[in-house]
Formats: sequence, C-alpha cells, structure tokens
Amino acid sequence: MKKIKEFILCSRPHSFPAALAPILVGSSFALSYVDKFNWLNFFVFLLACLFIQAATNLFNEYYDFKRGLDKIDSEGISGSIVKGKLTSKEVFNGAIFLYIISLILGVYLSFVTSYYLFLVGLICMLFGYLYTGGKYPIAYSPFGELVSGFFMGTVIISIAFYLQTGYINVETIIISLPIFILIAMILLANNIRDLENDKVSGRKTYAIVVGKKNAVKTMLISFGVVYILNILFFVVSIGSIYNFLVLFTIPIAKRIIVGFSNNNDKKTMAPFMVLTAKLTILIGFIMAFANFLKVFFSF
Repeated sequence: MKKIKEFILCSRPHSFPAALAPILVGSSFALSYVDKFNWLNFFVFLLACLFIQAATNLFNEYYDFKRGLDKIDSEGISGSIVKGKLTSKEVFNGAIFLYIISLILGVYLSFVTSYYLFLVGLICMLFGYLYTGGKYPIAYSPFGELVSGFFMGTVIISIAFYLQTGYINVETIIISLPIFILIAMILLANNIRDLENDKVSGRKTYAIVVGKKNAVKTMLISFGVVYILNILFFVVSIGSIYNFLVLFTIPIAKRIIVGFSNNNDKKTMAPFMVLTAKLTILIGFIMAFANFLKVFFSF
C-alpha cells in the first residue's frame, strides 16, 4: 500500500487538472455540433490522457534523477527516488505500465472512430517520453513550452472534439489557442523558477536563452493574448458573451507577473509557478463552462 501511495505521489496528481481542462474545453465545444454527447468516448479519453500525463511525470522524475538534476530540496518534484522511497527502475517501469494501459484505451477509441487516432496517440506518447527522455530532451531546449502547449492544448482539445463529432474544424484549432498558450506558460513559469539551477545543469530553456526579464515579459504578453482571444471569440461568434467571464481572472495573472518580477529565489518564486497552473486550470474550466452556457442558454 505504501508503494502505491508513493507511486501516486510520484505521478504528480496536482498536475492532473491541467490535463483535464483541455478535454473539457474540446468536449464542451463539440456540444454545438452534435445532438448526442458520447459519454463513453469522453471518459475513456479522459482516463487515457490522465495515464499519459502520469507516465510523462514519472519519466520526468526518472530522467531528471539519472542526470543528477533532482536533489532532496528540489522544487516541483515528488522526491520519491532521491529520498529512497522508490527505485529509479520502479519509477521507469511504472511509466511503461501506464503507457501500456493508455495504448489499450487508445486501441478501443481507434476501433470506434479511426485508426488514424491511434497513430496520433502514439505520437503524443512519443513526445511525452522525449520531453525528458532520449539523447536531446525537449525540456532542456528552448522549445519545451511550444511542444507542451501544442500537444496538451491544441492536440488534446482537437481529439476531444473529434471523439464527439467525427471530424476537426478550423474553429476547434482557434478555440484551443488560449489553452495552448496557458499550458506553455506553466512550463515557462517552471523554467523561470529553475533558471539558475538549469544553467548549472547545461539546459538551454527559453527562459535561459532570453533571460528572466524577457521571459516574464513573454508571460505578460501571453496572458494578454489569452484575454484578447476570448473577447474575439465572442466578436466572431466562435464563442459567446460568456467567454468574458475569463476577465475575472486578470487579478490572478497580474499577481503572477508581479510575483515573478519581484522575486529571484526559487523558493519565493515557487508559489507563483503553482498559481500559473491554477490560472490555466481556472481559465480552462471557465472556457468549458462558457461553451456549455452558449449551447443551453443562448445569448
């Protein structure tokens, strides 16, 4: 039982809501295009995404430990390996096991839709592994934010929409952009916090390449784009007036920017990295709620 609890901790369950938000956005957006919602496809896909997210986190723990990046006092990790509660082999095998379950679920979804979906799923899993695995980990490059935002934002939203409608349209891609950006900002916040440690370890993240000041500016501009996009969704009728609800989160975004601007220590910046994840989840849920209200309470 202790091992199971430790595996759950090592899989970083606090990150699961960030994986749920894109599914809710894509699925709720599909409500305007279908007469009947497929709950089975929704829940199977939800489980597959959560397992892939957990496996990716386990790979992250494994490879960061192997490369000597994780210490007992490191921020943002479970510490299961460095504290001796799980062996590195157990963590790696756990990730493989979760990938196998995800593959099985993917086979089912491909069977009821299209086998092209299985290929897309394999690509997602590959990039989940390559994020910290392989010879040239994506997380150690300036492209980690873009890759994470694309796969966890646009791709997941598009698949969720596809599983309900059987197709993907341009509007789905457009509606995914705020989540694409916000998930990228979670990674950027993480990299701003770990900037000094990452320099020592030889990483070349975007935050290191442009410097902390410009990284925070990037975050500020990105948050602004998220709010502007939600307003535009109403203007062009992709969304509705309910998308304006995201504007109530502006004080949170402001707090994040001020927090990163005024702090340089990783421990004092850590709360703002967590707040960035919470902002992403909150806006994702608000956007999904707005899609729901648009269908059932047309304005």
